[in-house]
Amino acid sequence: MHLRMWTYDLAREQSPTLDHLRAFCALTREAGYNAIGLYMEHRFAYPSTPWSHGRGCVTPEMVLALQAEFSDLQIIPFINLLGHFEGMLYTEAGRRYAEEKFKGMQACPCRPAFVELANQLVDDILGIFTSDIIHIGGDETWQLGLCPECAKTVREYEMTAGVDGKAQLYGSHFGPLLRKVAKAGRRPAIWGDMFFDHPTALDLIPEGTLIFDWQYFRGPEFSSSIFHRRGFDVVYSPALHTYNAAWLHLPQSEENVREHALAAASKDKSAYGVCVTTWECGLFGNYETLLPAIRAAGKMLRLAEEPLDGDGRGPLYRPYAMPHFLPNRQLGEEVNSGGLLSIGVGISDAIIMSFLQSGTTFARIYPAGQEMYLIGFGAEGSEQETGRLPKEQATSTLNRLALMADMDPLRQHTNRNGVLKGIYKGVPFEIQAQWVVNPNGVTMELRTPPRANHVQYGALREATHFLRAYLEVGETHEEWARLMGSELQNAGGMFAFSGIRSSMKARLLLFSNPFLFWLHHSEELCGEVGDKALAILERAIAVAPDSAYRGVSEFAKLAIEFVRYAEEAHKLYAAGLPGQAAASLMYCRQVFENLAKIAKGTNYRIGGSLADIERCQVAQRHVEIVVRRVKEYGDGALGYLPSFETLTHPKFMPHDQANWWLINRWANE
Repeated sequence: MHLRMWTYDLAREQSPTLDHLRAFCALTREAGYNAIGLYMEHRFAYPSTPWSHGRGCVTPEMVLALQAEFSDLQIIPFINLLGHFEGMLYTEAGRRYAEEKFKGMQACPCRPAFVELANQLVDDILGIFTSDIIHIGGDETWQLGLCPECAKTVREYEMTAGVDGKAQLYGSHFGPLLRKVAKAGRRPAIWGDMFFDHPTALDLIPEGTLIFDWQYFRGPEFSSSIFHRRGFDVVYSPALHTYNAAWLHLPQSEENVREHALAAASKDKSAYGVCVTTWECGLFGNYETLLPAIRAAGKMLRLAEEPLDGDGRGPLYRPYAMPHFLPNRQLGEEVNSGGLLSIGVGISDAIIMSFLQSGTTFARIYPAGQEMYLIGFGAEGSEQETGRLPKEQATSTLNRLALMADMDPLRQHTNRNGVLKGIYKGVPFEIQAQWVVNPNGVTMELRTPPRANHVQYGALREATHFLRAYLEVGETHEEWARLMGSELQNAGGMFAFSGIRSSMKARLLLFSNPFLFWLHHSEELCGEVGDKALAILERAIAVAPDSAYRGVSEFAKLAIEFVRYAEEAHKLYAAGLPGQAAASLMYCRQVFENLAKIAKGTNYRIGGSLADIERCQVAQRHVEIVVRRVKEYGDGALGYLPSFETLTHPKFMPHDQANWWLINRWANE
């Protein structure tokens, strides 16, 4: 593969020094990567936007120093020129560029002033970064067409029958910016996710653009085939699962990297490379504790390219990564059918695995002429071609699938139904199979109910390569990583693997009301889930090799303790004991005092989030306000006792017994 890289998420409140960045570049080189991506958004001091230079952002001088010192590495800028522009939009100077007023994270592509700014930012980057690849963003532009001018533009495009107006709006914005990069002699790059919703936007993307296809819950083969068929080079982009974990979901992260590495190193060599993404180390994430995992991912990219053994297995082979079928017939029945079935064994297994990995609900193998069969995946009626088979191979593959689905082999000339059953990555599956006879030949249709992408990853518990990397640092590092990255998932509830941002991080810290965390999670954290998690966290704290690792575990422990103290205060308040309730709440205050110390340490050691320090101080002050409210109103002085969730809310208003601030939500908009 041409490109082996990882991304450092500066945008989520990181404030690295030049020495921190030097350490990241040194790790990049040692781990076998040939590039590091700086995902910047507003955390870079663009010369064109002096009004956006937040404290601790990376400067052009820092980048120039790194490029001089690490000339063998590509230091690739990831900028954002439409979506994820929020760090600019919520400044006084940048608010005029927003697609919607005080809402969302997208700029307006129909504002000439924003288009001019986007071009200026590209000029800034081209003048500072020397990398061959320049990535200009493009992901998650969900607000396309919402402002009046954009809505009008979309309608005008769609006056032509069959035109996707949002695709035209998106492509018309990014096409010229990508061409600008290419004209400067660089390789333009863009994220691929919006093309799945608006595929005709690809018509406006210039040749030579690199598509970064991010798939965090499955392999990239199915999704990337859309771009390959259009002639684009693709960079497969897995993730280290930090944003949805108390720390990092180790098994799922390793599996995601493994799938992408193997796909990129497959026989067709269709991928340009792999970009291992890391996200959201604000909200008490910590890059110090991720460095061995980043190193392990780099090693896995190299291992994927090593020769296979006689059984076709390489260093990254895992038995559970192949579907394990539960046949209804004995395998001996498949050997004699003119020898044809033996040809289709590998093909049929590959089709089923691709079907399971793709997350789609429908697949079809159907004739196209006299000598060729096509394979299509996608939504029923709009599946996309993903492969072709000569008639002889297709016949053996269809017979193999029919046998596995327990279809009667003597009824080949009539329509038949069956079920393929098995286990994939620890999760049972059932696929409805239908054998359809038509004048052109036999068609096989496969259907499965839709389910969340993260389900198949949820059962994983092994992380051999990642844990080995922690063991190379030290035995306590490995034990800590096993507890926090694998065993903590066994506590269940919010600690189990999921596809969404950690509710602990969001509700405890992000919304300036930590009592939201109590409101939504008191039952599970005051019960068995909390007991199991605390036991694991105590063990992790005991073996933590240093303050960085210990701080991550203490964050999760203190979060649980906050909920338990808050629930105790709630019960005392409801029982008419406001004095004792206030005393219990003082322990909640201490939680945030302790967390602020952890956040300060992370910022000093590795350039962690300054906002986390402020969040803890805001939460601490809010607890103090709640204590005063409990003392003042907890004796029924209002003539009624406000519910605890009302009293603890920042918008609580004495004598507003009906919570009009809550039920009249339109007032916020």
